[in-house]
Amino acid sequence: MLLIDPETGAINDANPRACLFYGYTKDELIKLKITDINTRSKTEIFMEMERAKSEKRNYFNFKHRLSNGVVKDVEVFSGPIVIGKKFLLCSVIHDISKRKSTEKERERLIDELQNALAEVKKLRGFLPICSSCKKIRDDKGYWNQIESFIRDHSEAEFTHSICPECTIKLYPGLKKN
Repeated sequence: MLLIDPETGAINDANPRACLFYGYTKDELIKLKITDINTRSKTEIFMEMERAKSEKRNYFNFKHRLSNGVVKDVEVFSGPIVIGKKFLLCSVIHDISKRKSTEKERERLIDELQNALAEVKKLRGFLPICSSCKKIRDDKGYWNQIESFIRDHSEAEFTHSICPECTIKLYPGLKKN
C-alpha cells in the first residue's frame, strides 16, 4: 500500500509489503515519485490520479518498475483519503504478473486450437465403397467418385497420375525410357 500526493506524485508513505515488493527501504521509497515506478508517461499517470482523486475511477492496470529494473504487471485500487489536512491517494497494489502471463499463455493456446480446428476436417465412420469401380456412397445414397467425396469431406486435394502397373495394363505397347 502506498500513500501518494496526487498533486506532485510524491510517495508519502509505504507499508512494509510495498517496500518488500518494490525492493526499496521505506526511506528510499518515500523519496521517489509514482512516476519513478509507473512505466506510463507522466501525463497519463497524472490523468489517472485525477480520476482516482475525483472518484471517477478506482481500479487501474499498470506496469511498475522494481528497484532491480524488473517490470511487473500490477492492478491498483486507489481512492482519496485525508490525513490531517493533507489530501492523498491510498493505493493498494497487487502483483498480477503471473496471472497476466497465464492469461497470455491461455490466449495463445486458444488461438492455436482454433487455428488447428479450422484446418481439420475428418472423415469418420464407415465408407461404403464399390469393390469394382471404387465409388463411395454418400449419406443420401448417391455414388460419387472417390476423389470428389474425399475433396468434399476433407482438406485434401488430388493430382492425377498413372502408376507403373496401370501404365503396363492400360498401355501395353508403350516402351519404358
